[in-house]
Amino acid sequence: MIGRLLGGVTPWLLAVLIGLSAFQYQYTQRVAAERDRAEMQAEHANDRAEILKRHQQFQRQQIQTLNDALAERDRALTIIADDIRASTAALQSLGETDAEAREWLDGDLPTGITDWLRELQQPSARGSVRLPDGTHTPNQ
Repeated sequence: MIGRLLGGVTPWLLAVLIGLSAFQYQYTQRVAAERDRAEMQAEHANDRAEILKRHQQFQRQQIQTLNDALAERDRALTIIADDIRASTAALQSLGETDAEAREWLDGDLPTGITDWLRELQQPSARGSVRLPDGTHTPNQ
């Protein structure tokens, strides 16, 4: 009787085992595919993070270069401002000590100087102060 029961159950048991094996194989394949996809996404994210990190380093270098250039510009402007103050002080003391220079400083400007100064103050197309035309003296 057990033999008969086992004889009738064996094909069903075999079918169930084959079905379970097929299900397990498909599940394993699906899990492996999801793992591979997750690994590819992680690798892509790591590559992107490395690119962004290099770009950030490049931007930091650019900022440092600009900061250095601006610091050098500030030093140059400070030197120029000091020179202008020294020249102004020297000119004022010259006007105070030299009667002829004082008379010239207090008098009207020579012909052409006013036009030349106005020409210097007009902005050029590049937005900076333009220099007068040619190398001739201002009153020519």
